[in-house]
Amino acid sequence: MDAIMLEGWTPILLMGIGSAIILFFISRKISRKALLLTSTLLSVICIGVVIYSKDVVGGWEGIGLGVVTFIVFIGIWLGTIVGAVKRSTN
Repeated sequence: MDAIMLEGWTPILLMGIGSAIILFFISRKISRKALLLTSTLLSVICIGVVIYSKDVVGGWEGIGLGVVTFIVFIGIWLGTIVGAVKRSTN
């Protein structure tokens, strides 16, 4: 069972996968301009959380928060890009 849980990385990876899936489905419903605006806004929030985790939280807790935020950031842009490409091929 421990191999399935990936030593505690599962919740972090699921957050990234979840954000990618959510943005993939959002990309199919809204215009490309609104999609890029939404993704950019969420990215700015992620960057703000990384700065907050570094400056205010600090220590290992800050590093953990930064890693989670970075994974969500990657999920946001993967969902946006895949959704936009799938939408343009249809």
